[in-house]
Amino acid sequence: MSKNINNIKKVEGETLKTFQEELPSQYFSHKTEAEYQDYVRNAEFVYRELFKFPPQMFRDADLVDFGAGTGENTVYLANWGAKCTLVEMNPQAQSISKEVFKKYARNFDDHKFICSSIFDYTLASGEQYDIVHCRGVLSHTAANEVAFQKIASLVKPGGFLIFGDPNKAGGFQNMLQRFAVYHFASTPDEMVEVSEFLFKEDIDRSEKFIPRTRRAIIFDRWVIQSQDDPSVAEVVSWMSNAGLRLYSSYPSFTLPLLGDSAHHKPKFDATLLANHSVLAELVWLLQTESDSEAFPKFTKELTPLTEAFTNLTSYIANLNKNTKLDVARFQDLSRELSNSSASLNFLQPLRDKLRQALKEADEFVSLVQESDLKKLRKFVENTKVLFKDACGVRHADFIAYKPKK
Repeated sequence: MSKNINNIKKVEGETLKTFQEELPSQYFSHKTEAEYQDYVRNAEFVYRELFKFPPQMFRDADLVDFGAGTGENTVYLANWGAKCTLVEMNPQAQSISKEVFKKYARNFDDHKFICSSIFDYTLASGEQYDIVHCRGVLSHTAANEVAFQKIASLVKPGGFLIFGDPNKAGGFQNMLQRFAVYHFASTPDEMVEVSEFLFKEDIDRSEKFIPRTRRAIIFDRWVIQSQDDPSVAEVVSWMSNAGLRLYSSYPSFTLPLLGDSAHHKPKFDATLLANHSVLAELVWLLQTESDSEAFPKFTKELTPLTEAFTNLTSYIANLNKNTKLDVARFQDLSRELSNSSASLNFLQPLRDKLRQALKEADEFVSLVQESDLKKLRKFVENTKVLFKDACGVRHADFIAYKPKK
């Protein structure tokens, strides 16, 4: 780290300057009580149903949140029972986080607010936390793996790390957007203007999902200069090097092909297998419409297989000494299932979408080089995949635990 300290501090300064001009997370304290409770209910769903880490896991836990920002993603953890330390290098953001905790946290005096970067944060020798929380932060540093090892070292044996960042594949479309923005603009104000012109619809969508200004969205997506997003394989490797084991993730990235029973030994860790995440990351790269629209396209292709599979397995279900099995009927059903196996080529929609996206990406980068902004905007309007709706899965979360020795 000593060799890179100057670059780390340089990037920290640039990031701080950018986010002091436009805070990436601005908690709107004028929320009504009903709006706030709805916000918390959504957080409960995310942790319980998606992360498989229910609110009771925070009860009586010592927790540190690195890059805590304005506190909106920490205050409900406090109210679930955690004693929180909020580490944030932006004093403007930390000032807001204190107000958020004063308004919503049940026991304000139980929590600490420390103005520091991740790299400068120190604890007494041997001191660690039950839960280390860091989401949407490390991509903005100049040494994300070094930062990861730093925060992972602060997890107690038996404790958990909750880590999230944009995904490298999921951010593919965002990187193409950045390529265009930097070609046509050099100052933050110019970047705002170009972003609004080229990617208005993307900003519109972001504004609906996250209550912040359009300028803040643009600063967080395109003006910020350090956006070093890790792949799933990189995060899993970081965890392994830190002595952590994956507990859960969202979106899930492990292929649904595992079949060992709970009693099987030795246990198989699919996350350590090469290429285990490529299919999931391909979906993230191409994500446009929501899962509720995209997923049925895949399952529809499986209809013949599902029907034949159900017919065969149901025919011999609950077989006992009194069962009279019609061999001819069994063989007919078996043949039908074999013939329906062509349905296993259900990823055809994904393959078609990939080919279309890559064709559009090739043309997009060529058009950027032509330096015709209006022509490029016309192209963006007419694409079928690129820059539509979600524009990729920009964030992935991982929860890991540190085994007790």
